[in-house]
Amino acid sequence: MSLHEESSGLLRTHVNWEDIENEVRLSLATEARFGENKNVENIGNMKGFMSRIALIEPDWTSESQNLPKKLIVKIASQLSFIELAKLMNFGNSSEKIEMDSEKLAKMEFVIRILHNRECDVYEMLQRQKFFQIPIPWILGSRKFSAENPLKAYIIFEPNAQKIENINSFENFELAEVEKIVKTIAEFSSLGEILPKDQLDFAGDSDLLAHIMAEFSEPKMQENCFAQIRGAFLGGSDDGNAQKYGEKVEKLIEIYRLLLSPKILANIGRAAEIVGHRTSLIHGDLWSSNFLCRKNPHPEMLAIIDWQTVAFGAPGQDLARLFMNVLSTENRRAHLEHLLGIYFQTIAENAENSGNLAPFTLEQLKKSYQLLFPTISILVLPGIIPFLEMASGIQEEQKMYVRKLAFEKICGLLDDVLKAHEENLKDFPQFFE
Repeated sequence: MSLHEESSGLLRTHVNWEDIENEVRLSLATEARFGENKNVENIGNMKGFMSRIALIEPDWTSESQNLPKKLIVKIASQLSFIELAKLMNFGNSSEKIEMDSEKLAKMEFVIRILHNRECDVYEMLQRQKFFQIPIPWILGSRKFSAENPLKAYIIFEPNAQKIENINSFENFELAEVEKIVKTIAEFSSLGEILPKDQLDFAGDSDLLAHIMAEFSEPKMQENCFAQIRGAFLGGSDDGNAQKYGEKVEKLIEIYRLLLSPKILANIGRAAEIVGHRTSLIHGDLWSSNFLCRKNPHPEMLAIIDWQTVAFGAPGQDLARLFMNVLSTENRRAHLEHLLGIYFQTIAENAENSGNLAPFTLEQLKKSYQLLFPTISILVLPGIIPFLEMASGIQEEQKMYVRKLAFEKICGLLDDVLKAHEENLKDFPQFFE
């Protein structure tokens, strides 16, 4: 059995009801058990590809204790990746997609490493006393091991406030993004403050390249590029072909270049190429990895999915974040201000611990510029499905969703072209 094979457990994974029940009962020191009306729901659709996210209602047999009425369980699995690949037409859209067994085996190895890393990060964040990094309350976890190759999970108690999904086309208010930037800068500061032996879990900065390599197979690329063309040029508006046709082909050529083995090998050297030390980064910083409420705009309550934590280039986190949570107008207008908040926070915390910041403000700007086109490969295709999925919602929301999604991908199109030209001049060694 493997992580990409369906099983009889929760959400077709290998983890079953008994596994979760025993873990939670031990954590809460309760004799109560899950009831007959217990329920599980998949709340992780379109939210990543290395896990299943289950919302569990235990239906406790006893109400004598203040037991959580809901649980969130993150189960390490490849099933979401296979479903996402089908949704985005990675492979032949007219035939059953057959995932390469060797590729899946390599990904399975990576998923095991990443899950165990996330468990270690949560343990570190619970121990450290320097900053209040908002994370969910953890009721239990189980790592992979030689004796346990299939059942690994993290169990969270949901925030008491109503948590709402924030889609990748939605935008946050500037003040909220300022708060998020300061928070993630405080997390990065731990890399300058904590002894290195407390950060052994942090992987190398090649992880982004490993993840992107999963999408670099030629057939996958071509289907992704076809989706990009369709998003900009499809429909009955002939004006779009004139307005975007040349730009889209330039974008696709840039993506072909960036997904080549030669360039993928240089992603992990981004900090070295810019000329600064690596720093502690989240590695997958976007709205799907925030627990949020709407008040009425998205408000971040906690940061989750820490499995990709690494020592790498800060531009990776900030490019991913700003592309995802800001409108094009705000991203362009407030970029320097937000980068300044990030730098100032790390510089002050490093100085207070007797260290220097791992980069200058100018190097931070260049890190963002260098990685912007590469990171957009992860972001732009993920927004495109909302142009079509909007047809399944109420009519009054349809145009609103499409408008936000199209505005965001148009902004990315123009800014990727600009950043790539600047990178060719500023960092020719990245393309060697």
